[in-house]
Amino acid sequence: MAFAGMFIAAIFIVIAIIVFTIALIELIVGIVLMCKKKKVPAIILFVLAAIPVIITVIGVSMYMYKQNHPQFETYDGGTVTLNMRDVNKMMDLLRAKDMDGLDKLLDKHPDLIYYQDINRRTLLEFGVESCSVEVMEIAYDHGARFDEPTVFDGLIYDYSLEAFADENYWSFLYSYNDEFEPWLIKGETTDEVIDALKFAVEHGAKTDWDMVGGWTFADRIREWAKSDGNYTAKDRELVQYAKTVS
Repeated sequence: MAFAGMFIAAIFIVIAIIVFTIALIELIVGIVLMCKKKKVPAIILFVLAAIPVIITVIGVSMYMYKQNHPQFETYDGGTVTLNMRDVNKMMDLLRAKDMDGLDKLLDKHPDLIYYQDINRRTLLEFGVESCSVEVMEIAYDHGARFDEPTVFDGLIYDYSLEAFADENYWSFLYSYNDEFEPWLIKGETTDEVIDALKFAVEHGAKTDWDMVGGWTFADRIREWAKSDGNYTAKDRELVQYAKTVS
């Protein structure tokens, strides 16, 4: 998606160069005609030179505005327009693990919960992925909800927790973006993992679904817990909880 954006921008630049070159030629010819006292054709050329330049400038300006103010669908089917400066601030706070700053930012700009990165990941999904109860709680308190169809439209999974233990998906994702390392690639069940799962379930994340092959959510969690070859007491606790909510 980032490459597609760069490609489109390159096309705009090429078109702009061509348009301005043609306009410059028309302008020069118009000046020559004006010097020869041929005012009418000169004015026509001036107008012809100005029109495509104005259209190009407007088009480029609109494109740049959309890049800096992307729109995203809301839970009720509407749209919100975000400022990328606010989005970048949100990402900076996540990197710094500044939860107080993140909470205050969303107080001012609650629509940031609808932002999706190039992998269609929202703030709430980042909280699930990184097993951060604090991030999930801040997103949830500002209106984010689990399992919203508008958020999952176009993703390779259908539910918030379907990717909770899908190391194949997240490994693929992070081969393109390793800025935030997902917990599940480490293959170790911790208190943070268990607390994150409980928070998600207790706040509406669905677990009553079957995966391909008839596997339940508990089945998938159990397979992940065993994947590192070390089935610990924390693994058993995680699996047991998954069973109670599946």
